[in-house]
Amino acid sequence: MTAQKTLNRAFSQFDSCSTLKKDDCELQVNVFSHVTNEETLAGLIRRAKDQSALMIYTLSDPELRSKSSKMCELSAVHSVDLMGPLLDGLSYFLEEAPLGTPGGDDKIQRQDPRKAVLSSSYYRRIEAVEFTLKADDGSAPWLLKDADVILVGVSRTGKTPLSVVLAQQFGLKVANIPLVLEVPAPKELFDPCIDSDKVMCLTINPVELKRIRLNRLERSGAKQLEETGGVKTVTNYADRNYLMRDLKNARDLARDKGYTEIDVTGRAVEETASLISELLTQKLAAKNIEFEGWVEEMGGDVDALATSAKSEGKD
Repeated sequence: MTAQKTLNRAFSQFDSCSTLKKDDCELQVNVFSHVTNEETLAGLIRRAKDQSALMIYTLSDPELRSKSSKMCELSAVHSVDLMGPLLDGLSYFLEEAPLGTPGGDDKIQRQDPRKAVLSSSYYRRIEAVEFTLKADDGSAPWLLKDADVILVGVSRTGKTPLSVVLAQQFGLKVANIPLVLEVPAPKELFDPCIDSDKVMCLTINPVELKRIRLNRLERSGAKQLEETGGVKTVTNYADRNYLMRDLKNARDLARDKGYTEIDVTGRAVEETASLISELLTQKLAAKNIEFEGWVEEMGGDVDALATSAKSEGKD
C-alpha cells in the first residue's frame, strides 16, 4: 500500500475531511516520488516548514530515513515515518537486515536470487532517456507531440541536465526548446495538439544568469582564441540589458501561452525535477486522472507526502 493510499485510509477516520476529493476539504496533499538523496530531502523539508505542513515519508534507505527524522526535528517540522517502524519490526522478527532499496524503484526485481529480471520500469526509463537525448536542445521539434514534458527557457537555465534527470528518475519523455531572442520558437511548439499543462518555462535570477553566462564565455573564449589565432569575438551574450530582454521574452511567451513558470535559481536539479513531477501529478488530478496510475507509470512508490492547509493559501 503506498503512502497515498495509507493517507486516504487515515483521512476516512476524520469527519472534517474523510476524502481528499471533497470540495470542502481544507487540506492539500503534495506528493514527491523518487526522493533518493539528502539534498532533495532537505529541500522538501524546507518547503514543509515554510508551509507549516505535516511531512509523511516512506523511505527505505535507513540512512536517509534517519537524516529525515533529524532534519524534521531540527526544523520543527511535524513528521510521520510510515516505513521505519515496520522495517524495524520485520527485521527483528526475521532476524535479517532489510535491503534498504525502494520496492517500486528497483532496476532489478528480486524474485529469485539466482535470476535477475529487468523490470518494466527499467525499460521505460531507457526508452525515456533515448527519447530525451533525441529531443534535446530543440533538435527534433517533430517529437514535441510525443513528449510527456516540454521544457523551454533561455540559454543556461539547465534544460538539458534537468531533462536527463526527469527521464532517468521518473521515466518521462522530455523535449527541451531553447528560447532565443532573435530566433522564433519552432512552430511545432504552438501546435493545437500540444497541451500547455505539460510545458514548463524555466526562469532564473538575472544576476545568477549573468554569472553562469560569463563563466561559459570564459571557458569557450580560451578555446576560441586557440581556433582563431588570438582573434577575439565580441558578444552580448552576458550583457545585462540583453539577458533582461531575453528573460522577458521567455516570460511573456509563458504567460501568453499559459505555460508553468519555474524559477530554478538556487535549486538543485533533483529538487526541480521533483517539483515538476509534483506539478504534473496535480495537473493530472485536476483532469480526473487517477493518481496511483501515474505513480505506477513513473515506476516507483511514493516516497514523501506533505499535507498543508489549503485555507491558508499555501501550495
